[in-house]
Amino acid sequence: MHDKVNLTIKRANSHAHKSRDARKVAYLTFDDGPNWATVRILNTLARYKACGTFFMQEPQIWRFSKVARRIVSEGHAVGLHGVTHKVNRFYASKQSVLGELKKTRYTLKKVTGKDTTLIRTPYGSIPHMKPSYVKAVRKAGYQLWDWNVDSLDWKYRDKRLVNLVKKRVIQLEKFHIQPVILMHDRPETARLLPNILTFLKKRGYSLKKLNPSLTPVSFR
Repeated sequence: MHDKVNLTIKRANSHAHKSRDARKVAYLTFDDGPNWATVRILNTLARYKACGTFFMQEPQIWRFSKVARRIVSEGHAVGLHGVTHKVNRFYASKQSVLGELKKTRYTLKKVTGKDTTLIRTPYGSIPHMKPSYVKAVRKAGYQLWDWNVDSLDWKYRDKRLVNLVKKRVIQLEKFHIQPVILMHDRPETARLLPNILTFLKKRGYSLKKLNPSLTPVSFR
């Protein structure tokens, strides 16, 4: 993933999900799985009694079918992240976007028995999701989610990603904006996840999963 932190923050702020009550809620989201790192992530979430949302890739659902089923059985939310994760293929046309999402949705339901309309497109909805693509996925009934906290765990493999999450969450907290945190199913992320969860719990957050009734965080 390329570095687009400033754009991410600016866009996500303008469409941030604000809490309608006094409770502090944070949403942990994980992209690109499932894989072996997901197992450790799930173990940590269970230990902290936290829920997460997993935006999964179609080949990984087949390859790690037991892990995908475990995600569902343990009550986490699932979303679609496409098949190829390649810009020139996923975003080739409106039809390619819808086709990859449809295939991933079919596989998810076949493997886990769970259907979903939550989606996150590769690298987020900017810059590759054309307005016509966005219109098409919404017309198809999907909820397109971006994020407002980027851990940059694709770039950093140490506590710098934890510090980024902490700094950004505190910024959003001042405006009563619920953090939607982007992470990936990576070994380093799995190893450092307890640090993030401990921080969020100490600040009074409950960790919940995304659902179709929420207004998605969007860069647009």
